[in-house]
Amino acid sequence: MDAVRALELLGAYTAGQWGMVTTRQALFVGVDDVTLHRLKTANLIEPVRHGVHAMTSSTASPARPEQAVWLSLRPATAAWERPKLDLDGGVVSHQSAARLHGLGDLPGTHVEMTVPRRRTMRDPGVRLHRADLRDSDVTVLDGLPLTTPSRTIRDLLHRHIDASHIATIIRQAVEAGQVRLQDLPDQIGQYAHSYGAKRGNGSDLLDHLLGHLGLSIRDISVPTSWQELGRSTWSNLEKMPVTWGQLSRISPEIAQRLLRRESGQEPPFEPNDES
Repeated sequence: MDAVRALELLGAYTAGQWGMVTTRQALFVGVDDVTLHRLKTANLIEPVRHGVHAMTSSTASPARPEQAVWLSLRPATAAWERPKLDLDGGVVSHQSAARLHGLGDLPGTHVEMTVPRRRTMRDPGVRLHRADLRDSDVTVLDGLPLTTPSRTIRDLLHRHIDASHIATIIRQAVEAGQVRLQDLPDQIGQYAHSYGAKRGNGSDLLDHLLGHLGLSIRDISVPTSWQELGRSTWSNLEKMPVTWGQLSRISPEIAQRLLRRESGQEPPFEPNDES
């Protein structure tokens, strides 16, 4: 088989799998091991991990190691045919999920996945965790399922990672609007005692963790209301306790109003302004 035809066949998968294809998928469309080897020799594809190859013309995202491991869990099945909660697959989790969410600076020495049934991989660079996840525990980032920031925080607390590391992750997640600060105490209370906080007291645990950063719950709380935002101007935002995450969820109407005020197209709010 010539290279052009082989690449066309592989494209049925690579176009929807971040530029990657598994050996099993290649064989399914008629591209055998000999042809794969020729494509590698010609520098048209490159190995990503055992049984997973990438087109050299594709752009590798920061999630490529996790994407490749996820593909290898079900090497015969196309990415777009897999459900978010896959009984035969897995979900990116723990430190890998934190990294992809842009949280913390934990060393990424392993690709970590949570799987619904016990299984093993020979790759020492992959760490699998067995757990039952709910739909609300999982989100999808560019087609790749991974645990939500709140579930990731709970998983890392269960692993008892360093308090200052998890505190940094919590602070960043709150400031980015990825978790709701008021929800965290109920979610993390079960891990309080293992960190030296009052047993079952999530608020005490949160304060204990943030204390490693010289902070408290009050320091990272955002009291600013949508009404206050609607009555402000862009120039005043830097003086208000508002996070980028909160701004990302601002309504188009409020955003337009702020811009009009900034350009002088709308008068400042009056004390009885209710919008």
